Amino acid sequence: MKLSKDESFLILKRGEFDKMGRSALITSLGMYVPEKMLTNEEIEKMLNRPGTADWLVKNVGIKQRHVMAEDEVTSDLAVHAGREALENAGLEPDDLDLIILSTDTPDYLSPATSVVVQYKLGAKNAGTFDINCACAGLVTSLDIASRYIETDSDINSVLVIGAYGMTKFIDWTDHYTCTLFADAAGAMVLQANEDKKGIIASKLIADGTFHDHLGIFVGGTAEPPTVEAIQNHRHHLAFRKRFPADTNLQHWPTLTKDCLAKANLSIEDVDWIFFTQVNIRTIETVMKELKLPFEKTHNVMDKWGYTGSACIALAMYDAIAQGKLPPPGKGNGENIVLCSSGGGFNMAAAVLKWW
Repeated sequence: MKLSKDESFLILKRGEFDKMGRSALITSLGMYVPEKMLTNEEIEKMLNRPGTADWLVKNVGIKQRHVMAEDEVTSDLAVHAGREALENAGLEPDDLDLIILSTDTPDYLSPATSVVVQYKLGAKNAGTFDINCACAGLVTSLDIASRYIETDSDINSVLVIGAYGMTKFIDWTDHYTCTLFADAAGAMVLQANEDKKGIIASKLIADGTFHDHLGIFVGGTAEPPTVEAIQNHRHHLAFRKRFPADTNLQHWPTLTKDCLAKANLSIEDVDWIFFTQVNIRTIETVMKELKLPFEKTHNVMDKWGYTGSACIALAMYDAIAQGKLPPPGKGNGENIVLCSSGGGFNMAAAVLKWW
């Protein structure tokens, strides 16, 4: 496969850093789901749509989802997950050099929610910023964090969090959205390592022609939060246009192969692959397309619903908890692919070594 000039340059530069012995390793994970849980049967009763519960299991893979309490906000979810990741890494908040928060459900339009997380964690030495690539944000954030570690000797410990508080924006009479979306946060600590490769390749793609298909469209400068907009419920998450049914099926296999090529690996080299947890049937089809056994992925939408930018971290965390994936620090250099997508649309993939 022929690489573009920019892609060849990226491989060259990362290769140079490998020679220098500085790379970004994922050294711990943390997660949080709110206490309140809604089953499919409860959603079905709420909507008065018989058959909804069974349809969701059969076609999407969701059985239940967790919802934030009235007094919880996105930064709370992020702090819970971040604190566990720090504890698992044996770090104190003061040890952090940088916090990157991926969310499209921020506490405020401005300021950034990452500074709220920094304050609540007590990570006074960390710089912060938010990333909004919708549900592709966590993998995008991992890519950015790894580049900071590779290129800046002052950045040694980075906390990356994907936080999703989408139920605050749900219209609970809309069966297209209230059946799918849930709340959660997943966190990862990345640390500099002089001896082992961590994140070794990434690829980002986007297609802005889909920017007006799915989103929370009221609140920015395009549609300010007027009284009329709120009275007409336009401030809720909504499918304004339908995405083509094969959007992920069309792009995930190619994105995965392209990212592996940048890492000088092949499909046969993949030990684990984790996808955005949007639809179990899509993941099954993509695994077949890639000619990978289904046992090489792990899915959690059945118990946690669709949790956006948090979901890949949740899937990895759960794979560790079930004894499938070794905990950080116990790996043997397994090759892991992360493949994500979000509204807009944005997609991001990464290839990493698991130690």
